[in-house]
Amino acid sequence: MSGDPRFHAVLREIGELHDRKQEDYGKENDPYRNVREGEEFGIPAWLNALSRANDKMVRLKQYACRGTLANESAEDSMKDLAVYAVIALVLHREAKNSSS
Repeated sequence: MSGDPRFHAVLREIGELHDRKQEDYGKENDPYRNVREGEEFGIPAWLNALSRANDKMVRLKQYACRGTLANESAEDSMKDLAVYAVIALVLHREAKNSSS
């Protein structure tokens, strides 16, 4: 494997995090069910994922200013941010392919 092994280790952690959270939020046939539910309010799923990523950015800005977070570690927020970015990409591609 080329590149920094620490980077690839974090990617594996992020994939495992997504898989674990899918058990709580997804359905067997749709791991993005919770993000898709924004469509009921007219929000495209990929945009809803970006909105959730933005929530993580707000949390990380608080961490940058305060140096601490009350309910979630900065590392957890960073991993969640990465997960939401990937989900947004997957759903954006899906939306583009379905409109073609």
